[in-house]
Amino acid sequence: MSKPGDFEAVAADIRKILHQPEYDDGSAGPVLVRLAWHSAGTYCAETDTGGSNGAGMRYEAEGGDEANAGLQHARVFLEPIKEKHSWISYADLWTLAAVVALKEMGGPQIKWLPGRTDYVDDSKLPPRGRLPDGAQGADHIRFIFYRMGFTDQEIVALSGAHNLGRMHMDRSGFHGPWVPNGTRFNNTYFRIMTEYEW
Repeated sequence: MSKPGDFEAVAADIRKILHQPEYDDGSAGPVLVRLAWHSAGTYCAETDTGGSNGAGMRYEAEGGDEANAGLQHARVFLEPIKEKHSWISYADLWTLAAVVALKEMGGPQIKWLPGRTDYVDDSKLPPRGRLPDGAQGADHIRFIFYRMGFTDQEIVALSGAHNLGRMHMDRSGFHGPWVPNGTRFNNTYFRIMTEYEW
């Protein structure tokens, strides 16, 4: 147990769980980033609903959304850390885990601020259907991201997270790695998108 507010102690424990030899490419990093993104990706700028505050995936109404398939692995990886540092909210833990994972995979140091709280029940959950569907086209992606207040340029930048991890039939309906080394943060995904004809 750490002292409340000792986020560095939490971050140190997150670093310790990143190496997962029995999981995808030996790393929990990509799925931790996906957990934070899916938590935040329900946000609606117009209604100020959804988003990473609340940690709604703990409830079936959000956690059971098809778009969140496979994220139970990330939550299981993080549960011992939550038990050890019970003072941190799940919402803060999930976002901090992504920041730590990105840095450890060679990404930038992202400024992270605490303060997210957890919902006490599922009454404030956003409706399903707010996350991107990989089988849809550009209009769908714009609809999803514009709802959050992003521009086309920001959509392209955020799509670069597909450099991490891999696809799974039981989650997205697709299978295989996005890039040759899905545990390193770099621009390979963009190079593949621009160098090949689709």
